[in-house]
Amino acid sequence: MFKGKVLLFSLVLVFATSLYAGDVDECESNAGTSCALRVSICPAGDFEYIRNGCMGDADYIWVQIEDALGAGIAGIPWTDYWMNACLPAQELCLCASPIAADSLTNELGQTTFSGRIAGGGCVLTGGLYVACQGKVLLEQPECVANICIDMVVVSPDINATCKVDLSDLSFFGESYNKNLGDPDFNPCCDYNDDSKCDLSDFSFLGEHYLHECF
Repeated sequence: MFKGKVLLFSLVLVFATSLYAGDVDECESNAGTSCALRVSICPAGDFEYIRNGCMGDADYIWVQIEDALGAGIAGIPWTDYWMNACLPAQELCLCASPIAADSLTNELGQTTFSGRIAGGGCVLTGGLYVACQGKVLLEQPECVANICIDMVVVSPDINATCKVDLSDLSFFGESYNKNLGDPDFNPCCDYNDDSKCDLSDFSFLGEHYLHECF
């Protein structure tokens, strides 16, 4: 009888370990940015790099992915991540593989993102959440609220349809030749972050016109 209990306990322990050790734990994991990022994106994934998001060339989003035991998970693939707006009203339209990590996670579960994002829409406030292998990373200690990284996103796909088309041009026209503080100025149309919606921004929209997810 005693041996049977020991065997049962061993099986439960093995099952629990296999379930949690090495699996992404959304509360133990963490994410952040090197600075307050501002990035212009396009559904074709051919606009601004994250590494240029603070007017430099070495900026990034970072993640540290851990299991329930607090151990880093190494070797997570580049493509096992998702990001979107923390505020549902600003949800981005993202392509099937919107973002890729710069490398596999290292032995501490760490990697960065400094490339481009394939998608559209506009996020001015609230930041972005990060998900790894389908699990949205949560703030400690309560582990009920999403970690919202400090990031603003704009796109020539202003209305988040995953395509830059005539409807976006119409939205842009309403803000054209307006400056920050003007009643009709839309910061979602300011792609170069100079507090104006002018010819330079129209040029960016023209470069990405009819771009869509592929």
